[in-house]
Amino acid sequence: MTAVRTTTPGPTTSAGVPAVAPVPVRRRRGATPRSVRRLRRLQTTAVALLLAFGALVVTALALSFTASSQAAESLAQYQRLADARIQALSVQEAANTWALTPTDAVRTDVTEQLTSLATTLADASAVETDRDRIVPLTGALVHYSMTLQDALNAKGTASAALLAKADTQLTDELLTPLTSARTAAGDRLAGELTAGWLPWVIGGLVVTAGGLIAISVALARASHRYVNPGVALALLCAVASVAVLATSSTAASNAATDFTASARAELDSVATLQQQLHQARADEVLAVGLQTAGASYQTRWSTAYNTALETIPRLPNATSSTTSALKAYKTSHDQVTGATDKAQWVTATGLVTDASAKAFAKLDGALNTIYANLRSPVTSSIKSVGDGVVAGIAGVIVFTLAGAGLAFWGVSRRIEEYR
Repeated sequence: MTAVRTTTPGPTTSAGVPAVAPVPVRRRRGATPRSVRRLRRLQTTAVALLLAFGALVVTALALSFTASSQAAESLAQYQRLADARIQALSVQEAANTWALTPTDAVRTDVTEQLTSLATTLADASAVETDRDRIVPLTGALVHYSMTLQDALNAKGTASAALLAKADTQLTDELLTPLTSARTAAGDRLAGELTAGWLPWVIGGLVVTAGGLIAISVALARASHRYVNPGVALALLCAVASVAVLATSSTAASNAATDFTASARAELDSVATLQQQLHQARADEVLAVGLQTAGASYQTRWSTAYNTALETIPRLPNATSSTTSALKAYKTSHDQVTGATDKAQWVTATGLVTDASAKAFAKLDGALNTIYANLRSPVTSSIKSVGDGVVAGIAGVIVFTLAGAGLAFWGVSRRIEEYR
């Protein structure tokens, strides 16, 4: 007898279709809300650390920019005051000619030279650091101008005597204070360039790095992964920001070293030489105007010439033509003194206002070229420090935002694993 197998029908739907059992869904690893909140706190802390550190670096760079701007202003003042000394002597040169050729052209030239000097002093007094030094010189210039006016109202040897008085006033009341002010501007320039805040930023980096490392350790314990790529890259961005500041500080330090080690001595040498030669030229003209009191002026002229003869060959960018121009001026001057020694005042007047004047102008032009060639690289070097700081600020902002974004992303990956 054959057994018959019977089956028990499974559950069906109301339509008679067999019901399908639901497929179990694999649930993600559960996480308590406390774990997620902890990760979010780590994320917020990492971003805050990077933003705060970035703000610190940007602040340091901003202060460096201010310092470099002050250094550029000090350099401009240093050069401006050198120009002021030459302008002051140019006034005296033009005025001394009055005793020899009292013409409207000479009076106009003196007025224009005085105006240029007054403008330079006004610009110099606008620099707050030097205001107390420069403002009193305005009164000295007025006093000097009054003496010049008296000289321009006289003629011949009487005018020359007043011009000699003005020359003494010029030295005591204007040239000496201008030299002191110029020295002060040069002295503070290097200090302004090297006023860095790198040590403070390195301290901030230590705090930031320590915080990010602590966050990385906490993430490693939560996820059992040793390195979080986002946080690690964020730390590299912080280090890159310090590198930007270090580069800027190095550039400023190099510019300061170049100025103090060589450039300043060269600039001072040319500026001092120009002042001595302009004084010599003024003395040459005044000696002819005085007619009987030229010996002391001739001594000062000879001293300036001998100094120039020794100094010019050592100047950067100086050529033999500059020395030739100096010797040509001496030849013209010797002709003037030859005429004065014989009391040939008309001849001396013609020589000192023509041939000697032209020879001096050629020499002065050569020295102006040398001085301009020395000024240009110094100005460019200090300007490049400020430009580099501006670029550095932009770079640090990029690194800071990138670092904050990377840190946020790195922790977010861990948070996603707990959802």
